Amino acid sequence: MSTTPAPWRLGHRPALDGLRGVAVVIVVADHTGYLPEPAGGIGVVVFFVLSGFLITRMIGESRDAGSWSLGAFVANRFVRLFPALALMVTVVSAVLLVQGFPVEEMADRAVPALTYVQNMEPATSFSVFGQTWSLGVEEQFYLAWPLVLPWVLGRARPRIVLAVAIAASAAAMIASGRDWLPMHAYALLAGCLLALVGPLRPHAWLVPAGALGLLVSIDLAPSLDRIYVYGPLVATPAAVLLVAGAVPGDRMLALAPLRFVGRISYAVYLWHVPLLRLTGTTYGRADALLPIAVAVALAIASTLVVEEPLRRAWRASRTTSQPATHPTAVVRVVRAELPGQVALLGQHRSPPQQAPLEG
Repeated sequence: MSTTPAPWRLGHRPALDGLRGVAVVIVVADHTGYLPEPAGGIGVVVFFVLSGFLITRMIGESRDAGSWSLGAFVANRFVRLFPALALMVTVVSAVLLVQGFPVEEMADRAVPALTYVQNMEPATSFSVFGQTWSLGVEEQFYLAWPLVLPWVLGRARPRIVLAVAIAASAAAMIASGRDWLPMHAYALLAGCLLALVGPLRPHAWLVPAGALGLLVSIDLAPSLDRIYVYGPLVATPAAVLLVAGAVPGDRMLALAPLRFVGRISYAVYLWHVPLLRLTGTTYGRADALLPIAVAVALAIASTLVVEEPLRRAWRASRTTSQPATHPTAVVRVVRAELPGQVALLGQHRSPPQQAPLEG
């Protein structure tokens, strides 16, 4: 039985990179004070919907092709996400330790970020690693969804099952307001549901309608009760429209500058919060521009010199005799590739072709 409702393959869609760029710009504009709270949470919702969509397509297409492996999937996610996170946490921790920050307190902040449980930590002030709460939500989803998806697809009406799950998650968010996976699953599952509707056809109104909905949500959310709960909730339909419009292709979202911002969006998301916190310029508007410029420079270096070379080396290693799912294969790639790539910092590297279906 096919795990996807239609025999179509997603491949690499440039407009989705541009949509990532839009999402991270919204997050940064919030944290620098140029957009009101909870615009950052609304930007994260765009990431969540996009991740749910891409991961569902990735799993479904792999299962249909007979190449699905849970171990390979988890290893791919590790290589895709963890090295950049570890680099950021290590550098920021070293800076704070040099400044006299107690080792025990530093560990209390670094360990939840590195183990993807920041979202389950008690709510505190805007932590230096506070942005990693969303990484925790996504990583927990990546571990659970491959196990749940086959069960969902085995139901007589899988889309109705997902719709009920979305409603239940939204209700859980309204009831508790916590950042745990069940409370944020509504946005991820909305993307999953979109992935199950079959090939998405181009409609000129989708991206404009989604963009308008996002702008209205950003403008409306500050006046809502419990803005961090209801703001992202009301923005989710707009995020779904944006993803649905970007998949068939959109000229604005596929513009090269926006796609490049999307290409470095993960690293920008990682680095911008520590730079703002370390300089005391969070919500500082003009005062925050220099730290953001440094964050962007670090993000470019992280993407071009660490993340992308490691992913290329990992893909190449999967053609060797050692199974790619073996843990030592991941360690071997990181140990072999990372020192040489760090040595290339500052050197020109031609941009490689991005791999398709990256969440």
